[in-house]
Amino acid sequence: LHLTVRALMVWPLPFPQALALYGTVLGPERLVYGFVYHYTPSFRRLAGLGEKGKADLTIMHSLVSTFKVVQICAVASDLGPKINWSFPLDRMLGDESSMARLALGAAFVVFGQILNVSIYKAIGSVGVHYGHELGHDVEWCTGWPFTVLRNPQYIGVVLTFWGIYLGLSPSWTDYEWFCIPLVISFWYTMSCNILEAGTPRHKIGKKKA
Repeated sequence: LHLTVRALMVWPLPFPQALALYGTVLGPERLVYGFVYHYTPSFRRLAGLGEKGKADLTIMHSLVSTFKVVQICAVASDLGPKINWSFPLDRMLGDESSMARLALGAAFVVFGQILNVSIYKAIGSVGVHYGHELGHDVEWCTGWPFTVLRNPQYIGVVLTFWGIYLGLSPSWTDYEWFCIPLVISFWYTMSCNILEAGTPRHKIGKKKA
């Protein structure tokens, strides 16, 4: 028991444990949104939103905010100890390789945030927060940023995480440094291809009936 407690006190965690921990902490966001997408009637019943009509999106706004706080806390707990809770500007500008990582990381963050802002301008917070699924009229957007990417918001999030970690990274090849970007990439890939992909299952059930 003593050894177990001491092992748990080691921080940052060894890579396999960190991968498992952050995968568990960051996964529920994607699972909840997948549930909203594929099983909208069940979600409405659980959330007390009624069976039809425009649902009150307060719960969705709260969920989005909560999951963002979880993401921020996860990054802080992972990245903070790695950079000793300081901004390692000297190391980031120490040589050409470091400056290249910083420049590429900054480019990732900027482009990622451009995509995220563009999504809100294209379909609004109602569309972003699953208003279409919950009975609101959200105009189908075929313009920017959907002209270049199928899932621009998710790509934007992934790029932002990779950009932050890459800009602060001590090397190009230290895969353990990129634990959270790897976890984020996994879960958002799952959302794009499985959790929020295809025809919602509750609609398929109606067609079969």
